[in-house]
Amino acid sequence: MSSNGDGNLGSDSGAGSSRGIGESSRNVKRRLHSSNIFFGIGGSLEDRNNDYQCPICFELIDEAHITRCGHTFCYHCIVKSLEANSRCPKCSLALSQQDIFPNFLLNELVTKYKTRIKGLSELGSSYAGDGKNRVIGTDLSVLPCDGLRDIVAVESAHLTLPDVNVMLEVLTQRKHLLEAETCAAQNKLLHEFLKHLLQQKEEQRNQLQKEVALIKRDMAEVENILRDVQNKCPRVEDLKKSSENDTAQVSAIRREMIGLIDIIDSNMVKPSERGMGNETFANPSSSQKQNEYGSSSTLAIRRKRMHAHFDDFVQCYFHSRAKELLLGHKPQSQTETSHSTSSGLDVFRENLVKFSRYNNLRPLATLNYSSDIFNNSTIVSSIEFDKDNEFFAIAGVTKRIKVFDYGAVIHDTVDIHYPSIEMVSSSKISCVSWNSFHKGMLASSDYEGTVTVWDAATGYRTKTFQEHEKRCWSVDFNDVDTRLIASGSDDARVKLWSLNTDHSVASLEAKANVCCVKFNPRSSCHLAFGSADHCVHYYDLRNMKEALCIFKGHRKAVSYVKFINKEEIVSASTDSQLKMWNINNPHYLRSFIGHVNEKNFVGLATDGDYVACGSENNALYVYYKGLTKQLFSYKFDAVRSILEIQDRREEDLNEFVSAVCWRQMSNVVVAANSQGIIKILELV
Repeated sequence: MSSNGDGNLGSDSGAGSSRGIGESSRNVKRRLHSSNIFFGIGGSLEDRNNDYQCPICFELIDEAHITRCGHTFCYHCIVKSLEANSRCPKCSLALSQQDIFPNFLLNELVTKYKTRIKGLSELGSSYAGDGKNRVIGTDLSVLPCDGLRDIVAVESAHLTLPDVNVMLEVLTQRKHLLEAETCAAQNKLLHEFLKHLLQQKEEQRNQLQKEVALIKRDMAEVENILRDVQNKCPRVEDLKKSSENDTAQVSAIRREMIGLIDIIDSNMVKPSERGMGNETFANPSSSQKQNEYGSSSTLAIRRKRMHAHFDDFVQCYFHSRAKELLLGHKPQSQTETSHSTSSGLDVFRENLVKFSRYNNLRPLATLNYSSDIFNNSTIVSSIEFDKDNEFFAIAGVTKRIKVFDYGAVIHDTVDIHYPSIEMVSSSKISCVSWNSFHKGMLASSDYEGTVTVWDAATGYRTKTFQEHEKRCWSVDFNDVDTRLIASGSDDARVKLWSLNTDHSVASLEAKANVCCVKFNPRSSCHLAFGSADHCVHYYDLRNMKEALCIFKGHRKAVSYVKFINKEEIVSASTDSQLKMWNINNPHYLRSFIGHVNEKNFVGLATDGDYVACGSENNALYVYYKGLTKQLFSYKFDAVRSILEIQDRREEDLNEFVSAVCWRQMSNVVVAANSQGIIKILELV
């Protein structure tokens, strides 16, 4: 709407105003006049808010301060008033400047009121033009909902129909934009989720397709091997053609060979079984049961154990086939294909065979570390075989090293065994180690920090090293340089000794107590040790400034370190886990779980394939290096002291397996517990 008049928009349009001005002009004036009054633009009809006015300057209170008598003023106003007259302007109470205090709550209310008034003023100033050209300014969102509602309530009575239509059109468009924006944001997030989920599932599908293809190729390879084996076997018909000249022994051999052929035939994979998966194992028919299980009980036991560890074997299989799974299958010549398959599949086949080789532990002999039936402190700390596996030494807290003849112990008909020789130390013994070159040379470490070299043939000390300041936990002979000895102690040092000198030849400074130390069995200058910092440290003794590698992964102190081979290490910790490492990789390859170890030294040993360790439930656990779960365990019997009248309950026992040793190149392991009971066990 356009105005025909050009009068003073700020003056009062009363009786003296010109009647020649159109109705629309008067409406415009009224609207603008009302706005001026509402927004506090000077005028006699201005309605001020007295709630936040200063009684002195009659303006909005600035820096509100309250007096001792309870009245509030601007800070500058009350200060000037008190300088002129030391009385309250409201009640005339005698005051000084020390009697006024900040009124924080009123300051916040005044700030909010100023913000609201400013928003209303901005909305009023956003009206431009008049009549049909009047439009609303840009951003109304700066106003609170109450302020916007007040504006609409005040101005709605003065809006014409075209004004309302324009406002409705603008608000409708704004509403649609806001709804579209909200909907787009919500669905965009949903779309991102579905896109990521689809990508993830497609990657899983592609991975599964690769794995299925790999498994099918390996199945075909194994079936070809089985067919070749079957083709090379003599036929039953040929063996049944017995000659009249056959002796009874030859006939028995023929019958045995026929039985073996039947077993081989029963283990052949039939074409109808290739796609059946676990259904064949889970729901075999009665004839199939008789054929597959009745013919070979050993195979049935192995199958049962394989399925018990099936998840472990799945991980082991894909780990051994990871290279081909990652690179994919490419057409190759027959020789290349055979070599590629053997590099991965043969490794897994070997793991499967070694896993199923043994079923349990069978005791061969039992010994007692202490013959004193009244002595309850008979913990065995260390067991070690000599270089020829003929003698083994047992040492512990009774301060004695007892050397037994393995052959005599095994073949002795009575269950009372006496040591071949006995050596007495001045302190409790923590560890012993045999020399790999000199038959009767033995080293020990004790609780006083002393490292002693013994002649096991005579039982006398040949050398004593006393440089450790605290308890010495571990000692080890180097298998390559047999003159070199390493020891680790609570003084956070690993010391190196030589049989040719009376003092240490080198010292490694660790940052925490050293609990175990071990040389690489194929190197004269590489050494690993575990400490209370939860790490395994691997050093080259030719450069002792820094470690070659620090293996991190345990949550508590590392109590034992053993070499599985020249590149693989197994460590034990009081976090109830064993971990296997490769010296070229700082991350652990596998964790072995099942035993309990939270506070004691429980022993650790390996023969290169199997790992044995003790547990605080008085049991020995045996693991295979390719699987995380134990193969089997052996529980020690609870021993009652002669002084105990009643039998102790199982849960009251604090007994634990304290030392373990493997007899190399054999399936025999020796273990001892905290009661001084030593068991010689055979894997069968």
